[in-house]
Amino acid sequence: MAHAARVATRGQDSPDLIKVESALRRLFPEGALDRVLLVNPPDGNSELFQPETALRGRYANYPPYGILLIAEHLRRRNIEVRICNLNNSILESCRDQYDDGSFDFDAIWRQELKAGIEDFAPDLIGVTCMFTMTHLSFSRVCDYAAAFDVPVAVGGVHVSNNPERILDDIKGIDIAFLKEADVAIELFCDVVRGAKPASALAQVILSDGDERHSIAQPAAPDRQDISVLPAYDLIDIGRLSEYGTIGNFYALKPEGSRFATVLSNRGCRAQCTFCSVRNFNGRGVRHRDVDSVLDELQYLEEVQGINHIVWLDDDLLKDQDRALQLFNGKIKRGLKMTWDATNGVIASSCDDQTVHAMAESGCIALNIGMESGNPQILRQVKKPGTVDVFLRAAETLKRYPSIHARVFLMLGFPNETLAMIGDTINVARQMDMDWCGITALQPLPNTPIYDAMIAQGLIEATETSEVRFMSGGFGKQNELETGQRLATVGFAEAFEAIPLDAIPTREQIDDIWFFMNYHLNFHRLFGENRIQKLQQLRHHLNNLCDVISPEHGFALYFLAYLEHKLEGSIAPATITRLEGQLSRSSYWKERLEAFDLTVADLHAQDFKNKDIPRLMIGELPGSLAAAAG
Repeated sequence: MAHAARVATRGQDSPDLIKVESALRRLFPEGALDRVLLVNPPDGNSELFQPETALRGRYANYPPYGILLIAEHLRRRNIEVRICNLNNSILESCRDQYDDGSFDFDAIWRQELKAGIEDFAPDLIGVTCMFTMTHLSFSRVCDYAAAFDVPVAVGGVHVSNNPERILDDIKGIDIAFLKEADVAIELFCDVVRGAKPASALAQVILSDGDERHSIAQPAAPDRQDISVLPAYDLIDIGRLSEYGTIGNFYALKPEGSRFATVLSNRGCRAQCTFCSVRNFNGRGVRHRDVDSVLDELQYLEEVQGINHIVWLDDDLLKDQDRALQLFNGKIKRGLKMTWDATNGVIASSCDDQTVHAMAESGCIALNIGMESGNPQILRQVKKPGTVDVFLRAAETLKRYPSIHARVFLMLGFPNETLAMIGDTINVARQMDMDWCGITALQPLPNTPIYDAMIAQGLIEATETSEVRFMSGGFGKQNELETGQRLATVGFAEAFEAIPLDAIPTREQIDDIWFFMNYHLNFHRLFGENRIQKLQQLRHHLNNLCDVISPEHGFALYFLAYLEHKLEGSIAPATITRLEGQLSRSSYWKERLEAFDLTVADLHAQDFKNKDIPRLMIGELPGSLAAAAG
């Protein structure tokens, strides 16, 4: 068998196989493993969940792509599989039950999981966890499942990043699969059923009372193993986008569009110190067979009725010849679905030939990961690109206005001064992309930057239940935009006391983020005259002030401005919404005043002197003016 060759060599720290076999007999006394229930926990927990946010469709509702792949691998071993997608159950139930007052977050997922276990009677329950921020929800699901006296296995990026800590924290876990489990879980099933000896186990930890047996030998899936059609028949994939968001660019598609995700390769050529991709996927990039990817796209479009896909790839364009084969193959098959690269593409691969093929094959949007415009920071965090590379990619993308192009920026790197942040502002200004996704650094456990910052005393070790990302429905950024989280009272004077060579505090980073968000995203709209771009941005702003952050002051003001640009007049309802928000929110009143934006502008439809060059020195508060100059 192909798998046997990949796992034949055991590591030097091999566990006692007799104890391993004993642990397996305890977990599976009859040697039976015929039914597996796979569980996708809610993304957030009951304390963070806000029903009003769910009713707007703001929370993410991605297909559980990883466990759909695992399900197909299990079925190849003649194992029956069912899936409990608890995240979707929460969002769907909130939509159905909120009005009558019967919605109960924890009761819903517990009832769903209990029914799945009792009806299906699985021999194994598998629970996945992608993000550290999901830890509390994940742990509660695992503990609840363990009460049914069925072995509980876990896996996913979060588990692989710190398995010992996970097992210490969640006592009900019996088995932890590490990294990509495609091959490892097949081997595990073979061992439990007696088809292979315990020495065949790989990438798994068995928890046996007070003792753990860790089998570290690798079982990385190869091209054949990853060229698999996920078990889409186990869920109604097309309905997920009815209850939540998938990707960053759903607002560019008509209401009622059916979304899905696809993974065409695994891994990333980059070595970014803040990223955990290499921990999970290893070094380099492994590609699926192109025909298998095209077959998946064709199935999704023709059988499931999907009309837009989000690539999950971390390095979609790694092999540009292959990328061209993929994009051109989609055209040759007559597939009409559009697509986006929410996870981002590497700028050096964005040459004219590749971007042309992307546009022709249905690309409507993408992200470029730049993070910083300061050469020292780029080297420090090992970004695969220079400022010149990012500027060239931006120039190429501007030749394809049908593609809504954004750039990722990040603030708060170790020892990053205000002047370095000024470099990021300058480069982003020169790139002049359609939008900037700006976020503060959130060091994730088991990444090089996290370990380095711990060693330098810049941060303290973070409990897994305390990690929250900046972006997303459960993120801190949402609190900044809605005024729930406010760093300084006198926003207009926020930067006056920060010297250029100073490293901003966490609170100052929040204010700098807000300042950059305005100048790089909103104020630049005064200088945008391309109709296609104005239409794209209008969709985005509608989504921003209706779904992402209701009554967002900047979004409402500039939505009115775009109505003026596109239609020659402003809808009275838009002005009324902004007036109402400013009367209720001192937060937004202060911020619009800080940037000289008034309702009077909208009533008069007078925007003279607004379309001056962005980030002129005279516009910028205090020391940041010099940094951006």
